[in-house]
Amino acid sequence: MKIRTYKAQTKWLEGFKTETEVRKFKVGIDEPLELKGTNTAPNPVEMILTALGGCVAVTYRAYARKYGVEIEGLTINLEGDTVHGGWTDKEGRERRGFKQIRYEVKIKTNAPKEKIQQLHKLVKEKCSVSDMLINPTNVKGSVSIG
Repeated sequence: MKIRTYKAQTKWLEGFKTETEVRKFKVGIDEPLELKGTNTAPNPVEMILTALGGCVAVTYRAYARKYGVEIEGLTINLEGDTVHGGWTDKEGRERRGFKQIRYEVKIKTNAPKEKIQQLHKLVKEKCSVSDMLINPTNVKGSVSIG
């Protein structure tokens, strides 16, 4: 199994603003006004929805040809629920993240519904961001001073 390592570097700018460099791209993050930010960019939770929506769209595009589906238009509407202050899951663990994420794919195509359902099932299996959200991913953090 060949492992591919992705890298990003995030720098704090001011207040709740950060900027992350990924490859040669810069992505901003901030909090909305009601969470004491300045509303200059999406917040981290919204970026999770962004990543999921992007992954679903890319995965649709990657596998559409396999099912003979010609995509003329594709929109993914996403929403997720969090509980201010956190919540407790079924195992009694305190959680801060999404309690649930939902998405709806709107596809413009002339392909039969059966082909679209097969493609959707495959996309749900193959989308890597969805996999990371559904299955535990080992996250390790460290700190250095200086």
